[in-house]
Amino acid sequence: MKVMSPMSREPRGLDDPQAASRRARVGMLVALLSGALWGASAVILGEALTRRPLVVAGALFAAPLAAAALHDTFAFVWVSTVNAAAGRLHEAAAALRTRDGHVVCLAALIGGPLAMSTYLLAIAFAGAPSAVAISAIYPALGALLGYLVLGDRLGNRGWAGVALAVAGATLASYAPPAGVSSPHYLLGALCAVASAMGWAVEGVLVARSLLRMPALAALNIREGVSALVFLAIILPLFGAAAVAARTMASPTIAILVVASLCGAGAYLLYYHSLDLLGPARAMPANSTYVLWTIALSLLVTGESPGWRLVLGGIVVVAGITLVAADSPQRPSGSG
Repeated sequence: MKVMSPMSREPRGLDDPQAASRRARVGMLVALLSGALWGASAVILGEALTRRPLVVAGALFAAPLAAAALHDTFAFVWVSTVNAAAGRLHEAAAALRTRDGHVVCLAALIGGPLAMSTYLLAIAFAGAPSAVAISAIYPALGALLGYLVLGDRLGNRGWAGVALAVAGATLASYAPPAGVSSPHYLLGALCAVASAMGWAVEGVLVARSLLRMPALAALNIREGVSALVFLAIILPLFGAAAVAARTMASPTIAILVVASLCGAGAYLLYYHSLDLLGPARAMPANSTYVLWTIALSLLVTGESPGWRLVLGGIVVVAGITLVAADSPQRPSGSG
């Protein structure tokens, strides 16, 4: 099979209507599977944060940042292993020398150290329900940025679907922040907004670069840059290096390794869905990670679903159906 170089992608405009329809169906399935894996990763990360030494880290920022750093570092190992086994590491190395590779590096800085750190900090400060609910606005931000930057266009059904998906995910995950102190909750809410903005920008930047770069090469760059910045800058800056080192030597590291495997798989599928669908459609489908997170948490805790989960699930499914039904309107050969 011919190996595609980073600059040899066929432009979107060469797709005939039948191929575009098939691309949309496959892309939607890939995005939904990505959401399932990201939900599993979130549940496993939450479990890790309740284990020693993370739960007794003592510092306000240290435990979430250490967990985020180890997650992205192991994800880089997983992705590099897949690339090496496929004989395609050279594609990531070649892409680093291109303008699109530089754009992915920028996306990595925004979506990794910024978004992942603030997401885990939001969970720590505001509680998981509020953090997940607020961060679920990222598809709407991504759709807006996709329109402004890439020229992605959605019809009325598509925009209605985006709104329903975000509203349903928010409804399903929202819970009053009982027992959370006001100063910490406000900080957590701001962190969740920052994570949503980071993921929205990352999605748009990566989608632009994927017009000319294989998704696996882009993800290898993304995880490598994120891991490097975490280990070299973030952990020492916030005094979290010692916590990360103690975690590496504890049984908790096994939980983080599994979480990183799910996270790496989720990101690979997410990047493929961005390639197939564009950010305006891929992000709403991926945002179903909110429902997966809640459903998988229920399996672990044994708690019965409340009315918000049931109604929110129905609304999300309705929204994703509308987005999927919206006809592809991406400009030919954009980017």
